Amino acid sequence: MLGIYFSGTGNSRYALEIFLGKYDETTKAFAIGDENIVHYIKDNEDIGLSYSVQFSNIPKLLKDFIDQNQDLWKDKKVFVIATMGLFSGDGAGILARRLHKYGAQITGGL
Repeated sequence: MLGIYFSGTGNSRYALEIFLGKYDETTKAFAIGDENIVHYIKDNEDIGLSYSVQFSNIPKLLKDFIDQNQDLWKDKKVFVIATMGLFSGDGAGILARRLHKYGAQITGGL
């Protein structure tokens, strides 16, 4: 499984690393801004994606990345982890529906 995170404070990265450690100790997590992230996504079928909910929504940077690379998500199995402060809105469901629209299979969410 490939781990991808978008994290301003480090909480989303931390949550993803804990999840990945329980799933497979050899799995690594990469920031959405990593220069090789598109290559990593192409090479992996299972993905854990963690982000912080901002204003009850997906952060603009992450939303733009998902939309600009919509072909990457077809047939990927994605587990979504949404971290939040006070109010989550729809949490992991927001990103799950967007990825599903681009052909991803959502395997779960937290």
